[in-house]
Amino acid sequence: MTAEWFDLGQRLRAATSGHAVPRLMHAPVAGVLHPVAVRARRRGDQITVTAAAPGQRPATATGHAALDLLGALGVTLAASSPATLVTDDPATLGSLYRLALTAAPDSDADTVAAHIAWWRDRADYPAGRAVVDTLSACRTRWTLGTDPAAEHHPGPWRSWLGIPDDSVTGLLDLYALLTAGPPLPWLDVLAEDDVWSYGSAQSEHSDGLDWRRPDSTSRAALGLRSRCDAADLYAAALLTDPICRRRAVHTGHVVTGTAKPLGDKLKRVEVTCTRLDSRLRPGNALTGWVGGPATSAAPFTASVTSATVHAGHLILTLSGTTGAAPGDGDPVTLTTAPPNPHRQRAGRKTYRALYSARRSWLTTGRTPTATRRPVPLDVLVAGAEPD
Repeated sequence: MTAEWFDLGQRLRAATSGHAVPRLMHAPVAGVLHPVAVRARRRGDQITVTAAAPGQRPATATGHAALDLLGALGVTLAASSPATLVTDDPATLGSLYRLALTAAPDSDADTVAAHIAWWRDRADYPAGRAVVDTLSACRTRWTLGTDPAAEHHPGPWRSWLGIPDDSVTGLLDLYALLTAGPPLPWLDVLAEDDVWSYGSAQSEHSDGLDWRRPDSTSRAALGLRSRCDAADLYAAALLTDPICRRRAVHTGHVVTGTAKPLGDKLKRVEVTCTRLDSRLRPGNALTGWVGGPATSAAPFTASVTSATVHAGHLILTLSGTTGAAPGDGDPVTLTTAPPNPHRQRAGRKTYRALYSARRSWLTTGRTPTATRRPVPLDVLVAGAEPD
């Protein structure tokens, strides 16, 4: 079985049943208090915006009047909390940003434009607290019984999910379906970063900093670091979902096998894997539990010290096993240990401090020069010993 065959099986099941088949048991995006559904269309130099918030009728405006419309719906940095852009058109955000660039600095419209710029900056962060691409979120949560290319268009999703309204009000209905049910873990952690970023945007705007300026080297580097951390955490959150874990068995991200404790001081455990295509490598920290991919049992943690193939089976040797360690012959499931949000936050803080220091080589752009320092004898001896 491959992941492609797994996906085909889900698609055939959807085609047979006539209903969308879930790819996740959890909601891939968390619900927010202030979603705003928007579609923007560009014709020549004119940009027309149709938007609506929950409980309000859709409205349409063009040009600067469109900025006023968005401001009336709460899309402004003057608001205490950010509005979330909900759209089903990948071109909408780009059109909104073009519209934002037409706003005069230090005007009321500029406060709305700065919020749009914040949307643009946060658009590639997962979890959808700033921008929700409903098409991408739908593909993450469900599979349709159609040609896969059809899932890149809103019509099939509305049809299969029973949303007859093709207006922006229907977009809000689709958003409600996407956020129904328990959310994936750590979405609240990702939301905290959105809130911090929004507060930072508000402070910069009130201080008179122009959001139109290109990012500095330090700001771009910190943004990249933050995006990488968010992507790693969201990928780990997906692997907590039972359905996603079943599929991940066929990509090697989740490994199943049989445990054999070696009973030594290093708390080593040998796991004879059912497949050879494991993505776990020596040096990887992992988490595991007794049972299959869809079960939820008390976990154990360990690190991979070796990976060998014997008699056609992959054998992983784990050491430093702590927690609910498996017994001899127990079926186990293994996956890479998730990142620690607190360590991620501390790492970004350190990174930010390095870029703030005037004498740091990161800010000066000068490559550090090699220097020699006394090395303790025990370190030299340890480095000279063969592995």
